[in-house]
Amino acid sequence: MTDLDRNNLNPQQFVFWLPPEGHMIHVGPEQQPVALPQVSLPIKIADMEVLEDGVNRPGDNAIGEGVYDYLRQFPECLNNQEYAELLRDGYSHFLADLAAHVVMLDKKEVEPAYVFRKLTYLKILRLLEPDNAGLMWQLAHGFYALALTFTELPQVRRNLLDAMRFGQNLLKLKPEDPAALSLLSDIDILFGDYPTAINRLRKLLDLLTDEATLTKINARLERCVEIGFPDHPLMDDLECIGHAMQLYSSENYTLATELLERLEEDAYFMSELKSADFLCLLGMCRLKMEDRSGAFDALSQALEMDPEHDHARVVLESV
Repeated sequence: MTDLDRNNLNPQQFVFWLPPEGHMIHVGPEQQPVALPQVSLPIKIADMEVLEDGVNRPGDNAIGEGVYDYLRQFPECLNNQEYAELLRDGYSHFLADLAAHVVMLDKKEVEPAYVFRKLTYLKILRLLEPDNAGLMWQLAHGFYALALTFTELPQVRRNLLDAMRFGQNLLKLKPEDPAALSLLSDIDILFGDYPTAINRLRKLLDLLTDEATLTKINARLERCVEIGFPDHPLMDDLECIGHAMQLYSSENYTLATELLERLEEDAYFMSELKSADFLCLLGMCRLKMEDRSGAFDALSQALEMDPEHDHARVVLESV
């Protein structure tokens, strides 16, 4: 173990090992030598070997597996750039595995946990291509979509901040990228920064020519000007829904219902963020509180907004 163990994000499974200066691994059929970087490398504790001289040292395969597994858990850890470059130079099959998983997950609809895994893998691939605008857009758009997935609202702030960060990095590479400007304006609105959103939307109007798109942007712009300075950001409301979901899961139906009904009375929220998922959750809470009439009303509204909302239909039939 080294003095960098304080930076170990999973000390139960990994230990940091600082390779001796000039230490080589040997890769491929021809056993080509590759020098290890002079940084502490994460190694699985179980893979540390005790050599004849009494020194703990990992084998070549253990080094690659440790770095690969650690980076997948903590893609933004200390020395992540060096870890990714080591995988590229000495263990390229691991990077091929990452890329294959990303492609596979792109081909089908998956649960949010798998979306988050894909975004983690994209973060690792971006370490090797920091100026790849395509990777940057996938990360920005992916985290934005994940943030607004209803079941992921308990983590909405964290995911939106990641979307904002990658969107801003994309604008540094392509200052007039319409997709990035549009995405960031949506995030600005959620954070209550309407002046910045207005500036981005006006810039979009100067960049685009498609009439249908311009009509939509003008409508968003007029709505931003109309709202001006809201008394609270919509982000707070999204987090409130996430909190209510956690309360419902812990069977604190009274407080969950109180939070959701407070949002139902908020005209700003209802005009901007009302959804069938929100109404379905409200109906479920009211049903637990034995407010069958209120539950029926909320669930009926949910199905009016989305006739294909199967969960709302099932709960309504129980009422």
